[in-house]
Amino acid sequence: MKAFVDWVLAQRVRPILLAVVAAPLLAPVASALIALETVRRDFAGGVVCALGMLAGLLAITTLAGVDTSIFAVVGAICVVSGVGIGLLIRRAGNLVLAYQTAVLIGIVVVTAVGLLGFDTRVLFESTLQDLIALLQANDMPPAEVAFVEDRGPAFAFTAAVFSQLVGTLLLAYWWSSLATGQRGFGREFRNLAMGRVLGGIATLVIVLGLASGVELVQNLLPLAGLGFLLQGVAVVHAWAHAKRWPPGLVAPLYVLLLLPAVNVLVVVPLGVVGVVDNWFDLRSLLRSQA
Repeated sequence: MKAFVDWVLAQRVRPILLAVVAAPLLAPVASALIALETVRRDFAGGVVCALGMLAGLLAITTLAGVDTSIFAVVGAICVVSGVGIGLLIRRAGNLVLAYQTAVLIGIVVVTAVGLLGFDTRVLFESTLQDLIALLQANDMPPAEVAFVEDRGPAFAFTAAVFSQLVGTLLLAYWWSSLATGQRGFGREFRNLAMGRVLGGIATLVIVLGLASGVELVQNLLPLAGLGFLLQGVAVVHAWAHAKRWPPGLVAPLYVLLLLPAVNVLVVVPLGVVGVVDNWFDLRSLLRSQA
């Protein structure tokens, strides 16, 4: 992977071209390339990469004769998140602080969208209709189908915000570590945590979300859950590293997370592990044994 990162950074046009290719389907990857340029060069370098990506994306869609409005929005999101995450990495100095800041930004974005009354349903309308048709074809109870139809768009938007910010952060931080020859990404990821302040906010959101039906709280609930879920994954990696587990014992975890029908079997336990670790520091047991 280091050879690939070095190849990408060897010429300034390469991150731009790769970002143009990635943006339509893998926006976090495109944003991570922009963030990498921002970290490795400077703010101006990140802006040049971002604007080059946006111009290339719009040029291709125009030549293809498709509606450019959607791609313009995707490109703008990649520009803002890419340059922003790149600056965050430069100033935070470590992955834990950068992660906490990214999650906090996600909370602010979701809260602002909710308070301003933006309708996120239009962003996922076609996907939602396909999902509902699939659920009905599989004889899912009407009450559960209605819940998905009602809360699905808000949940999808929140998950998209989290994946865009945190996915961009993790990829860009990893790539920038490889580019500088550092080997600290794994160690920093194993220390990933929400922290007492942000963790307290997220815990409060979860408690209120389970006890009430306030729309804003319900919108923030998936974000809080995803934050603790990733912390739970970090705890598993910390234990696997400390106990020298074979890599094959951790790999199935990611397979299960990607399977919609069974991922709940690992999502909930990992989220609980994240919450418990945030307040009782499960990884302190590993440090005491070192």
